[in-house]
Amino acid sequence: MHHSQKPVALAAYAAVNPTFAAGRFPGYTLIDLVEKMPCLDGTENAALAMVCRIPAPIFESAAHRGEKFGSVAWDIVRKYQLDACFTKARPYGSEGSHYTMRPCGYDYDRSEPLPEALKAMRSSYRKMTNVQRVMVLTLLHLYSQGTDDFYLKGGCPTKISAAEALRLLRADGDALKLWGYLVTHYAGW
Repeated sequence: MHHSQKPVALAAYAAVNPTFAAGRFPGYTLIDLVEKMPCLDGTENAALAMVCRIPAPIFESAAHRGEKFGSVAWDIVRKYQLDACFTKARPYGSEGSHYTMRPCGYDYDRSEPLPEALKAMRSSYRKMTNVQRVMVLTLLHLYSQGTDDFYLKGGCPTKISAAEALRLLRADGDALKLWGYLVTHYAGW
């Protein structure tokens, strides 16, 4: 199986039986899944959208895709009260309001960490529900892929199996749909 097909296959299996999905993809974490999003082609994005019960993403332009992604990203921050983890900053890109979103705990103008803000972010994250954590991890790893050795370290639980994350999202009302819009409309950061 091609690496970019794993997120779709896992999501489809998890829709039927999360335990089977976890067994089929042992050790595959939410972070692993999220970090494959930039690799998905149009067919894979459409299949993932179908599993998330949303329309297949059709983009009129890169600007339209960016606007949709930015809007959904900020909707998630508001709906799930993630403002302790993400803040609005001066934009450094265009074609989407997500270019104004940054993880808390860092002064982006001076390029230096803010220790007290990092401590507050981590404390807030540890108190979050599992669905909130799934949303934070998704946004954070779309923003900055790779090992997080800065934002959520020091006892923050970040290793969530992808199958369990999808089960949590599916069980929480419209969370899976909103998450699906976010990842299938990913426009770069």
